[in-house]
Amino acid sequence: MKFSPHGLFSPTIISVPHPQFESWLAAFELEPFLRLHVTAVFDALPIHVLNDFVTDPAFSLCDYEPSHAPAQITVRAPMAKRPSRSVVLKRTLRRRPENFIRWVIAHELAHAHLRNAGRHKGEDPEHAADSLAADWGFPKP
Repeated sequence: MKFSPHGLFSPTIISVPHPQFESWLAAFELEPFLRLHVTAVFDALPIHVLNDFVTDPAFSLCDYEPSHAPAQITVRAPMAKRPSRSVVLKRTLRRRPENFIRWVIAHELAHAHLRNAGRHKGEDPEHAADSLAADWGFPKP
């Protein structure tokens, strides 16, 4: 993964981890065990997909601990003619194997990237997210 000094990702500049990427990711305040896995998944994304997330001020990423109490999930304001996109991860993933954790993260990022649609007309969004996650190196376990 590469980062340009202008805040946009580029295939020709600096390798991640990069301070600007780390700052962007840190803004999401993920649990440390999830941050490691999220970073590994982002590191595997194609540059155009990474740009899609990093340059979208309406994208958010968070985690929560499931309980009987309601969870408060913060979402960002939508942009003109585009809804906000949120990826929400359960902290219970800590009890799962690494390949499953990373597949879930990639699968959910694929949904966000595809805006909960398929890659082409008529494609099932779940199949599309599984397929795209596999393309990124995270096949369904």
